[in-house]
Amino acid sequence: MASLLLAVGCDGFIGGANGTASGTGPSGGESLGGPGSPGAPGGPGASNGGDVLLPGGAVSSGGPLGTMPLSRLTRREYNNTLKDLLGDASHPADAFPDDTDQGFVFRRPGLVAQQDAELLRSAAEAATKTALGHLDQLLPCAPASGEDACAAQFVDKFGRRAYRRPLTDGEKTRLVAFYGRARSELGLDFPGAIGVLIEAVLQSPAFLYHWGSPEAALVMEQGVARLDGYELASRLSYFLLGTMPDDALLDAAASLSTPASIEMQAQRLLADPRARDSVSAFMQELLELDRLPDQVKDPALYPEFNDTLIHSLLEENRSFVQHVVFNDTGSFSALLSADYSFVNQALGGVYGISDAAGMDLQKHALKPAERSGILTQAGFLALTGANNGSHPVRRGHAVYEKFLCGVLPPPPPNVPPAEPATAGGTTRQRFERHDQNVCAKACHGLMDPIGFAFEHYDGIGRYRTMDNGGAVDSSGEISLDGKTATFTDAVALSQLFAQSAEVRTCFTRQVLRYALRRDDVGGDAVSVEQARAAFAQSGDDIKRLFVAVPSSVFLPLPHARSRRADPIGA
Repeated sequence: MASLLLAVGCDGFIGGANGTASGTGPSGGESLGGPGSPGAPGGPGASNGGDVLLPGGAVSSGGPLGTMPLSRLTRREYNNTLKDLLGDASHPADAFPDDTDQGFVFRRPGLVAQQDAELLRSAAEAATKTALGHLDQLLPCAPASGEDACAAQFVDKFGRRAYRRPLTDGEKTRLVAFYGRARSELGLDFPGAIGVLIEAVLQSPAFLYHWGSPEAALVMEQGVARLDGYELASRLSYFLLGTMPDDALLDAAASLSTPASIEMQAQRLLADPRARDSVSAFMQELLELDRLPDQVKDPALYPEFNDTLIHSLLEENRSFVQHVVFNDTGSFSALLSADYSFVNQALGGVYGISDAAGMDLQKHALKPAERSGILTQAGFLALTGANNGSHPVRRGHAVYEKFLCGVLPPPPPNVPPAEPATAGGTTRQRFERHDQNVCAKACHGLMDPIGFAFEHYDGIGRYRTMDNGGAVDSSGEISLDGKTATFTDAVALSQLFAQSAEVRTCFTRQVLRYALRRDDVGGDAVSVEQARAAFAQSGDDIKRLFVAVPSSVFLPLPHARSRRADPIGA
């Protein structure tokens, strides 16, 4: 149907070189739904000289606030939105470019290249074709009562759901005119003209990106732009459900302006079954488990590492996280210290469980001396292991960055590799010799002692007591919560992490980053503290953290930090 769009003057515009959308709509020079204005002088996220207002009115120099970046729907969000908007469960976004951002751990789509725009157009065409097969379910009226009037009602109701806000008068006028031109100039019947409308809306930046109304007044509070109710509703729904707001949330948007109102809606959304997938998606993105299918292992050492096992590893993580958060205690401690997981026959071989049978994952007790929570699961260990054994650098690096929020500088170019196994000695002994290099000490001194805790696990996460002819030594010490703590292995380290305030603060920051789609900055310290305090008061209930984060990051001062998308400077 692309030729129809071109015939009536719609470019199918998606993204330009600066990350903004541009193009013309059916009225000649105006888009069907574009970004809002760049913002008031000073820009969204501007702070008052770097000062941060703390609870109770105290002021702290936390640095400037970060800007909420203009963001396109991720592949997961696009698929989910299309399913909820049109009933299309074909997952067309699976064919889109990967959302991986090399500078950010969570999924974040990049700029749209010409080929990407063509994929988005093709997806819109296919989804429209499917939608026309059940058009009667999408229409809010009977065409027989008046086709033009029904089309106007469709524009109003469908547009509100697709754009996640009420359409402006200008948008309604242009879309209705678009329908009229499809009927008059192209000679299409009612379903065909509605199809052109659907296809155009699905290619509009107002559908593809997260932003508010282009005509909404920009309200500034202490140099920070306030998100309007519909922007809040959309951010909240995509954060907790990975999809568009439902009608109840859109109806409540006008009163969505206080922490209490946001938390009430957040609690309602967390009760939705789709929230289970969002929380487990957060954890899989944090651990970067989507890279598991790209791992290559030595087939002579690990013949069982195949697509079946990889799928089982991903499903184990998903099932475990959902069970801990929604069916078990929900506590952060359980995430890192549970002595059970979800195992099938493929995983039984890795975990040494002989009675695991079939492809279905079942909750199964693990040996408490060998396993403790998510960091000792085979998925994380296989991802961070080498192709022929363990890898303390990769494992230590992952834990340091993801659970301690440590930041490491780029490695210098002159660091030599560690000795191969043929040099003799255990992996730990070889890496300890490697760490004596002057150029390796700074970073490896932070990573490797953590990574040595995981030496009991081989390249796919199987437990071992011997390595290259020597006994495994997984003991060590770590600076945690301002003290030096010792551990004997990864189980002991995980249990230290399970009780650590420092690790909990880092976990809070990671959830904040997931919500904001960017790294936190100094000005976000108040948001982190507010969310962390709510998390602690709940007994470190992960669900409570996911409820607390939205009100701490999507509202302006004095409640928290708010940033409105700047489509030019983002």
